[in-house]
Amino acid sequence: MDHAAPPTPPANAYTTARLLLSSFLGTILLGAVLLHLPASHQNESVAIAWIDALFTATSAVCVTGLSVVDTGTTFSATGQGILVVLIQVGGLGILTFSTFFITRLRNRRSGVEISQRLLVETAHGQLARIPPHRLLGIILVFTLVAELLGTLVLWQRFAQEFPGAEALWMAVFHAVSAFCNAGFSLLGDNLMRYRNDWGVNGAIMSLIVLGGLGFVVVAELPGHLKTRLAGTPRRLSLHSRLVLRTSLLLILLGCGTILLAEWHNPRAMGATAEAKILESLFLSVSSRTAGFNTVAMDQLTNTTLLLVIVLMFIGGSPGSTAGGIKTTTLAVCHALLRSRARNRPKVECLERSLSDETVSRAVWIVTGYLLVTACGFLALQLSEGGGRTFQETTGNPFLAYLFETVSALGTVGLSTGLTPALSATGKGVLIALMFIGRLGPLLVATVLLGETRQVRYSYPEEPVNLG
Repeated sequence: MDHAAPPTPPANAYTTARLLLSSFLGTILLGAVLLHLPASHQNESVAIAWIDALFTATSAVCVTGLSVVDTGTTFSATGQGILVVLIQVGGLGILTFSTFFITRLRNRRSGVEISQRLLVETAHGQLARIPPHRLLGIILVFTLVAELLGTLVLWQRFAQEFPGAEALWMAVFHAVSAFCNAGFSLLGDNLMRYRNDWGVNGAIMSLIVLGGLGFVVVAELPGHLKTRLAGTPRRLSLHSRLVLRTSLLLILLGCGTILLAEWHNPRAMGATAEAKILESLFLSVSSRTAGFNTVAMDQLTNTTLLLVIVLMFIGGSPGSTAGGIKTTTLAVCHALLRSRARNRPKVECLERSLSDETVSRAVWIVTGYLLVTACGFLALQLSEGGGRTFQETTGNPFLAYLFETVSALGTVGLSTGLTPALSATGKGVLIALMFIGRLGPLLVATVLLGETRQVRYSYPEEPVNLG
């Protein structure tokens, strides 16, 4: 057998993964208890079921937006306030807040720095020359500024239709929900009444994109712009360049494809070209992570629904409030195929070579998401009447169940209307998918498999016929 020196595993990686998982699980359970309290409901004499409270709490903490009850009419101001807190804490990461305050209260000794760096990198990605305490400060300040600006824009629009205090609260709620890519809305039709409003659409889309880029990219951009203005531009990291390019490409391609598929579908799209462009652009932005909708999802063509499933599967970027396999994973897989097709010795991307570990991780993530999607879809089919034959079904349940599965796993929140009608078992399946999707199959598998160590040997190679 061939021997090779193993790489040094990151210290406390398993402990950090368990801490992240347990913090999300604890917050979800606490949120479910609070949302089940009579004070959280508009009609305190009618309590929602425990499964619905748990589902809503999971959807909020995992910033998904799938809902089994109408948020605006079911929950009181107290309940809506609890939802906002759960969305904010879940979007930024529970440990972001605790780690930020720890860095302020403790002296930054070397041991503390190492554990802090590991914790922040696990939650938000590689730091790219940015100290962890500085990144955490940037995250909180940027979040506050973005949500404040979004609130001001939305408040001006909502104030035209709602009383002052209600308009302000709606602006705050939707700004937080959009930035955290949650997709929760206090309006019964989500944002369909504003489908032709460029102000509301622009504010929501901007918040979605900013929240989905990833905080490492956001932290790196100001320094890059500063050096460009000074005449000595510093090149962005490969990570940031991949995120920005892939995100822009997905938004434009998604918008264009939706336009082609829905141009002659008056049931879903507006009558004018301007309305169709705005609706297609909003759906393209929202589909990858946010879950807001300005069109009736159940009126879209199958082509668009399949495209939305693909966009939901891809999701946002690493270290952001978004879910999915992430834009960089897609970019690395594309680079792998392109490099192999060109017979390159290493996987190349934007004049850089990628490590074998990075490529393997990307392939693992895609494989993991596909496996969880298949298992979740099968479980949902079985729980919701999987004994029916194809001829006995009505509409397109196969596509609808697949849509809900990917929406939950990608923490998107878009729905064809199937979620509220699910059984308790079906809701449980989506709860598990949302939880796995928010943390990522890789982190969940790390906790489930337990702490592992690198072996000091490798077995002999032997060829296998493929293709």
